[in-house]
Amino acid sequence: MSEQTFTRRLADFIVGTSRADFAPGAAEAAVRPIIDTIGVIMAGSSGDAGRQVLEYARRLVPSSAPTWTGAPAGLPPEIAAMVSSTLGHALDYDDELAGTGHPSSILVSAILALPLPKLSGRQMIDAFVIGYEVNVKVANVVGHGHYRKGWHTTATVGGFGSVAAAAKLLGLNATQTRMALGIVASLAGGLQRNFGTMTKPLHSGLAARNGVLAAQLAAAGFTAAEDVLDGERGFVDIYAAGGADLTAVDRIANPWAILDPGPTLKKYPCCYATHRAIDGVLRLATEHGISADRVARIVDRAPTFGLRPLIHHNPQTGLQGKFSMEYVLAAALLDKEVVLDSFTDAAVQRPEVRRLMALVDAKEDPRCRPEDPQALHSGAGSGGFHEVTLVTTDGREYQCTVQYPSGSPHHPLSWSESVHKWHDCLRAGGRDQARGERLLKRLQELDQVEDVHALLAEAAE
Repeated sequence: MSEQTFTRRLADFIVGTSRADFAPGAAEAAVRPIIDTIGVIMAGSSGDAGRQVLEYARRLVPSSAPTWTGAPAGLPPEIAAMVSSTLGHALDYDDELAGTGHPSSILVSAILALPLPKLSGRQMIDAFVIGYEVNVKVANVVGHGHYRKGWHTTATVGGFGSVAAAAKLLGLNATQTRMALGIVASLAGGLQRNFGTMTKPLHSGLAARNGVLAAQLAAAGFTAAEDVLDGERGFVDIYAAGGADLTAVDRIANPWAILDPGPTLKKYPCCYATHRAIDGVLRLATEHGISADRVARIVDRAPTFGLRPLIHHNPQTGLQGKFSMEYVLAAALLDKEVVLDSFTDAAVQRPEVRRLMALVDAKEDPRCRPEDPQALHSGAGSGGFHEVTLVTTDGREYQCTVQYPSGSPHHPLSWSESVHKWHDCLRAGGRDQARGERLLKRLQELDQVEDVHALLAEAAE
C-alpha cells in the first residue's frame, strides 16, 4: 500500500471519480440492481418489519400523503433513507454480495432520500457505482473475520457506501468527505444475533440513514477524525477481527466491484446462505419426480461456516423461517418453490412442513470447501459447494452439488425471471401492475431519465 492512508484514498476516489473513469460496462451493470431494489422496496410493506417501520414513519408526519416507497412525504432525509432501506431489506429479497452484505438497498435509499433539487438517472447511476465500490472495498479490507465474529456487515460497513454516494451527490470536497467518513465510522453497528427479527432489516435502514446523516453533517462543517479507517483504534483496527486485508486498498476500482464480482440478484426471499441448498432440492425433486411424501431424509452438506447465519432450527415465525435451513428445504420440497408467500407465520406452522423439517440433516463439512477448509477467506454464501441428497422411502438416494446459486454472477437471473420478480414484488406491495410495467420500462432506460423523483412519483399515485 502507498503512504497515503486508506481514508484519504477513499475520499480522493469519491471526489475525483466521474463517469469517464468507469470501466466499460460499469454504468450499464448498475441498472439491473437498481431496478431490482426499487421492486423489493415497493414489496417491503408486506413484511412485518416493513409494516412497522411505516407505522413509525406515519406517526412522525401523520397527515402527509405517501411517497413511492409507501412512507409519508416530509420525513427528514436521514429518516426517509432509514425507512426506505428497511423496506428494501424487510423481505430479505434484496441483492447480495458475499462478504459485503446487501449494498443496493442501502445505496438506492440513500441516493433517493437526499434533498436535491433534481436527480437525473445519470447522477443516480454514477453515485450508485461509486458507493458500491466504496462499500465493497471497505468490506474487503475488514475481511471475513469481521462477519465470523458476529457483526452484520450490511450494518457495519454499509454506511461507508451510502456516505460515499451521498458525498458525491452533495458535492463535498475531499476534506468534507474525510469528515463524513469519520462520522459514519462512529455510527457503525449491527449484530447477527438479531437475525430473524425486525431489527435485521433495520440494519440496512440504519446504514442508509448513517450515510445521509454523516454527509449532511460534514456539509454543514461537522468534524471527525481525518483518517478514521487507519491506525491504532481506527475502524479497520477495531473491526477487522480476523486481521485486515490491506491489499484490498490497492484494488479500489481495480477491478470495479459492480463488474467483478458483481451483485447477486436474489431468486429466493431468504438468507443467501440457504440458496444453494434450495437450488439442489428443487433440482433433484424436479429431475427425478420426487414428491414430498416419498422423502425419508433431506441431507445438506455445506462448506465450513456456510450455515453460521442460519440460527433458527425450530422457527415459529416467517421471519425466523428465512434463517432456517430446516424450514426452507422443507418448504422447497413441499411447494416446489420458495417465494414471498413461503414466509408467512402460517406457512411456517403447517403440519406437513413441520414433519419434513424433522427429516433435514444439515451440517458443515470441510470437504465442501476444499480451497479454504477452515473458511478463513470465505463468506457464508460463497466459495466451495453444497452437496444435497434426497433419500426416498424405498431407500434410493439422489444427489447433486451446487457451487453457484441462482441469481449469482455465474448463474444470473434471466431478464424474464427479473420481470417475474418485479411483478411479484408489485403484487406483494399492493401496487398497480399496469403502472408498474410502465415504470419498469422507463427504469430500463435510467441513464436517459431527467428526473428520477418525478418518475417514481407516478408509482405513488
